[in-house]
Amino acid sequence: MNCNGAALLFSRKYTLTSALAPSPLNTVRLSANAALRLLSWLPLPALHRLGSVIGRTIHLFPNRHSRIIERNLQLCYPTLSDTERASLVARNMRETGKNLTELGAFWRWPKAKIASLVTEEVNPQLLQSALADKKGVIIAAPHAGAWELIGLKLTCHRSMHFLYRPNRTSQIDSTVLQARERFGGKCHPITRQGLSALVRALKQGELIGILPDQEPAIDHGVFAPFYSVPAYTMTFLPNLAQRTGAAVIFAVMERQASGYRLHYLQPDKAIYDPDPEISSAALNRCVERCVDVAPAQYMWSYKRFRKTPEGLNPRY
Repeated sequence: MNCNGAALLFSRKYTLTSALAPSPLNTVRLSANAALRLLSWLPLPALHRLGSVIGRTIHLFPNRHSRIIERNLQLCYPTLSDTERASLVARNMRETGKNLTELGAFWRWPKAKIASLVTEEVNPQLLQSALADKKGVIIAAPHAGAWELIGLKLTCHRSMHFLYRPNRTSQIDSTVLQARERFGGKCHPITRQGLSALVRALKQGELIGILPDQEPAIDHGVFAPFYSVPAYTMTFLPNLAQRTGAAVIFAVMERQASGYRLHYLQPDKAIYDPDPEISSAALNRCVERCVDVAPAQYMWSYKRFRKTPEGLNPRY
């Protein structure tokens, strides 16, 4: 879980004005901080209703996000009927809207109020046991459910380190960093120094967070099946676990009608295999299990299959 996913959602493509206003008004945009402040005044149910309306509104018109979602679902769920797939696309757009509007709560509400949002934890003993070993813990949280809340919830009780890729828009970057670090989180850029900081944190028995379903840079991944489709997959997370001896735990923050349910999932043991193809395939199997917790809440608008193995046609 790094800071990139939130920056993606809270970019100019996802501002309230661009979602709801006619094209001539798109030049008049709320700043990130002003929008967050506005949203933070609303209770969580209202935020989710607003997000659902935004998602439905965007889905009414042809747009690239809906097209990417539909294409990903075709690839990952080939047995779905056209009707089932269309329904899942519509639900996913509504959940994407909620993912945007709830940032007002996540990034501005006080610590006690944030902690109270998580009404249930599934398998919390996995994290407690791993922390007790004092070998460091890697929380692998895919773009599923309210992934931004996972880090905030955990940093209510302990320090935590995250990777992030600096955003080209400095205002978004500073907003994300301030929000992520306000309870004791520490964001590190994807640089040699940032990666070294993560290694040191794990060797000191600390907690770090990584988004395991991001497409890595060239020469930093291998192709491994994701829902049986070859996806360029990071080798960094398995390598980090092998190098430090840290435990890997997958996490999903499932969005519910009232509050959130935090799931901890034990990884496939093959994720610790030194063979990058074996460990990366295991990583993707774990991500699939996370997605299966709430398929409509996964970020299907991400071009997960942008890179293709040599000889195959582009997927998008």
